[in-house]
Amino acid sequence: MSTKALQKFGPVRSGAVVGVVLAGGEGRRMGPGALKPLRLLAGRPMVAHVVDRLRPQVMDLVIVANDPAPEFRGLGVPVIADPPDIQEMAMRDGRRLGPLAGILAGMEWARDHHPHCGWILTAPADVPFLPLDLTVRLCGLMHVPEPDVLMVRHGKRREHTLAIWSVKLARDLRRAILEEGMRRVETFAQRYAFEELVWPGNAAPFLNVNTPAELSEAMRRLERVR
Repeated sequence: MSTKALQKFGPVRSGAVVGVVLAGGEGRRMGPGALKPLRLLAGRPMVAHVVDRLRPQVMDLVIVANDPAPEFRGLGVPVIADPPDIQEMAMRDGRRLGPLAGILAGMEWARDHHPHCGWILTAPADVPFLPLDLTVRLCGLMHVPEPDVLMVRHGKRREHTLAIWSVKLARDLRRAILEEGMRRVETFAQRYAFEELVWPGNAAPFLNVNTPAELSEAMRRLERVR
């Protein structure tokens, strides 16, 4: 579907996929202030823009955020934290475990709430211009034999947390985190059947807002399309 058609008709939903918004990043480069996912963009938390664009494309949506800020609850979707034993491990280590813990939380939530759904789609909370046809393009590549992990690539950049994951990996991922100390998303993913979706066109939909300058750029972009 063309970009103009998407703007006219809105997001495209495809398949039985649960969306998981990863909102646990520390956001140190953003500087002092509110949590990065809750920084205001056009008067709304940045994560709200991600939710708005992803929620219509999936059968259900959940946010993984260890901080209990009430702004997360106001988004109208379930909010969960990393699994308790994973959080305990992080406290013992004195550091966060990164996105793999959030991916595991999303897998286990999907498995418990949608036992017949075999896939989750993860997206970071700092990508407010996600494509409205993201799931339909990704699901179009879930061919036989199905990959266990399908990540988005644009240009030379691979988006490690913008991917479809088989929930069958949950047990292995839990073991890898707790017993092996696994931290790198790509290292874990490439143990399994792994594929990429090379996104056509430019990288504009995948702007990661990590700094005040990038937040200003996102604001200017929103103003141009109004």
